[in-house]
Amino acid sequence: MANVARNGELWAGSVLTARTRSRITAPLAAASPLPLLLFAGRPGPAVVLAALLLAGLAHAYTLGLDRMYLDAVPDELRGRAMTLLSTGLMTLQGVGMALAGAAAEFLPAHVVVAGSGALGSGVVVLLLAEVRRSRNETGLAVK
Repeated sequence: MANVARNGELWAGSVLTARTRSRITAPLAAASPLPLLLFAGRPGPAVVLAALLLAGLAHAYTLGLDRMYLDAVPDELRGRAMTLLSTGLMTLQGVGMALAGAAAEFLPAHVVVAGSGALGSGVVVLLLAEVRRSRNETGLAVK
């Protein structure tokens, strides 16, 4: 899935304008975990492949997140900030995988994957609401 996600980022970075990437960040972030909900129905290989492909391509939202992050960081701290962002993302991804593996010890894999999609969608909605709230409080434009 990592390669598919990279392809989604590559395509978005090559084809879409910076403004378009910025505008689709929130919708793609919200949509990226949704294909994993298909696992609840114990789909066959073709549906699994399609779901993982869609979830991976939707990770193009990270380009917009990177831009938002860089815009919030002073120029002289950008290198350190991106290192911290990458380290934090990799750490949280590892923790997520470990938690999913632990859950799969007690639950069927299709339930864990679908549950991950539901949990991910909920977290993204909460985070987007917080971003919107904080932008409104600071007077920044809400996209």
